[in-house]
Amino acid sequence: MKQDQALWQLAVLFFVFMFALGILSLVAVGIIRMAQRGAPAAITASPTQTGEALEMTGEVLQIVAPLDGALYWGTEPIPVSAVLARTGALRAELEVDGRSVAVVANPQPQTSPWLIEFAWEGTSEGSHNLVVRAFGGEGQLAVSTPVVVKVVPSGQMVFASNREGGYAIYTIQTDGRGLVRLISGSGPARQPAQRVDGALAWVAKGEGGQDLLRYVAEAADTAEIADLFAGQDPAWAPDGTRLAYATPVSEVTQVFTADAITSSQVTREEAYAGQPTWAPDGTRLAYVAERDRNWDIWVADLKGGDPQRLTDDPGRDWAPAWSPDGNQIAFVSNRGGSYQIYVMKADGTGVRVLTDLTQGAESPCWSPDGYWLAFVAYTGDGTGVNARELYLMRADGRDQVRLTYDSFDDTEPDWAWSP
Repeated sequence: MKQDQALWQLAVLFFVFMFALGILSLVAVGIIRMAQRGAPAAITASPTQTGEALEMTGEVLQIVAPLDGALYWGTEPIPVSAVLARTGALRAELEVDGRSVAVVANPQPQTSPWLIEFAWEGTSEGSHNLVVRAFGGEGQLAVSTPVVVKVVPSGQMVFASNREGGYAIYTIQTDGRGLVRLISGSGPARQPAQRVDGALAWVAKGEGGQDLLRYVAEAADTAEIADLFAGQDPAWAPDGTRLAYATPVSEVTQVFTADAITSSQVTREEAYAGQPTWAPDGTRLAYVAERDRNWDIWVADLKGGDPQRLTDDPGRDWAPAWSPDGNQIAFVSNRGGSYQIYVMKADGTGVRVLTDLTQGAESPCWSPDGYWLAFVAYTGDGTGVNARELYLMRADGRDQVRLTYDSFDDTEPDWAWSP
């Protein structure tokens, strides 16, 4: 009897022991899983052996500068900083568009975090994809989330804006920084046109309410302002000796050119002619003319002869801008439904669209080197014209870059020749 009781007690103890062991096993598994969730993943094989990178994004390896979508001039090295929140890294590489451009060694591999700093040199204009990779003794430890940076040409633009009430002339750097008000005073200031030496013409309102061209020899708020003559749409000749503009003649707007002494009428349209732009050689003007109740782009030879029609489309074609090399003309058209930026050869052939923005785009303007276009798009927070914002893009429509973000009208850009 005592022997049976002893066996029974041993059996009970055995089951209690097994039950406790099971409970301890479950607790241990839970602790291990919690630790695994809170710690970086272990390296189980060399990435160089398996061909698979152990990607650790976010908090483990992160690019902290530049920010995603940042704009830079490509004239100087661009600093790039990243933070690695784990130990064991021996070196880090900066990769731009899939190519390693810089490598730095880690002076303290067993210390975390590691602030990694690069100097990205030899940048080229356009959009670039930046990635930082960290490597240990057995291969890659972590890779950052990609950051996109856009490199734009260095320079400035003048433009008109009502951001401080009435319209005034401002200048802004091509990276969106350095906003400065140039022309202030009573009355609106619109349609800035800057000459190669920095002189500025623009459109103001005369005492009778008519459009009046004004001029300063230096684009600065303290410069002495001179009134020129009635007109609008000012455009300087490439050599700066003449100014093209539009003004009414017998109630019909026509295109003129003027130098320091005389003015000459270029067009004799029956309905409307305006918005002139110079060919780089200074011998021709492209302009907009209304015929048969439609706007198209024409070219006039200043030496004489009949004007030549470049566009003939039921849509409205306007705002021509002649490229610095003379081979292309950018313009605005609604031939596709909404107003977008188009480009064509200087003889009117090869028309192609550059933008596809939902609310439309307008006011194209070439950079002095001919590789970029400034323009305006209706993407701002305001309504109507107050939604217009300044943009840049490559001459083929790629790498569109927004420069202004507000609820006011930023419009009528012209590339500034004097930085």
